[in-house]
Amino acid sequence: MNLKQFRKLKKRVIKIAKLEVREVIKLVSTFIHFQIKIRPRLRLLAKVIPILAIIFVSSNQAVAYLKPKEAEIKINGQAILVADKTEEKNQPEEEISQAIQSRRSPFEFQRPVSGGYLSQGYRGYHPANDIAVDLGTPIKPLGPGIVEFAGKVNDGKGNIVIIDHGDSLKSLYAHMGRIDIGVGNVVNTNTQIGTVGLTGHTTGPHVHFEIYDRGKAVDPASILPQ
Repeated sequence: MNLKQFRKLKKRVIKIAKLEVREVIKLVSTFIHFQIKIRPRLRLLAKVIPILAIIFVSSNQAVAYLKPKEAEIKINGQAILVADKTEEKNQPEEEISQAIQSRRSPFEFQRPVSGGYLSQGYRGYHPANDIAVDLGTPIKPLGPGIVEFAGKVNDGKGNIVIIDHGDSLKSLYAHMGRIDIGVGNVVNTNTQIGTVGLTGHTTGPHVHFEIYDRGKAVDPASILPQ
């Protein structure tokens, strides 16, 4: 066999191979089409997959378009710059040098009554301290301030007094039997604001007192001096 005959034979083999590949592709395509036709789930996948592919390609193109234009994106006229993560890693950590100062308590003593014992402490469901003591025991404020409220309420606390100590601190005294002061009165730790009673919802004589810092109830132990 000479070289010319060999080349002709090679071309025929390649041609036959191509025809066989085409036939195989045609058979596989026909088989897949038939399977999709007889199986509803496959038909659904055949419809969904091209849509997902288009969405995926579109999202990648959108990211590729927006990435170089990050500095040009504006919200309300202000340019939004996106920091490079590699640059963040190379930046030295800054230390906060501002000193944290403790807040000085304005209260001069720990209990609003003399004697007695702590019958219930501060809890999530009970944001106050209860001191059990004899009925009629004088109640004095935790610190100097101005009376903000003095009267009866219907939320179970009975007769209450609220004192504004300034600097966003307030104290409340509940279940009082008698109220001895009025709204606007200036009081100090020697002023008797009332007496221990049984008003409101209570199972025994005690003073229920709460402390508020910027409108939020706090544990009296965290504010009162030891």
